[in-house]
Amino acid sequence: MNTNQKGTAGKVRSGYNSYLRFTGLGFTMIGIILVFCFAGYWLDERIGWDYPVLTIVLSLLGIAGSMLYLFKETAPRK
Repeated sequence: MNTNQKGTAGKVRSGYNSYLRFTGLGFTMIGIILVFCFAGYWLDERIGWDYPVLTIVLSLLGIAGSMLYLFKETAPRK
């Protein structure tokens, strides 16, 4: 393998690692949001309210939490 092929393989591997990293971030964000949504739904069912207040509130908290996680994971490392 010559130096040009090694450089190309390194670029491909780097791109593949970035793809996996960001795919994992996306699935983690979806998981966080879904857990909060289902928790709010479950709590609303247990309490028996007519309007799904906790589902809405916990869904918004899940979105905020997943965005904070995204910002933390993509921030430049020191």
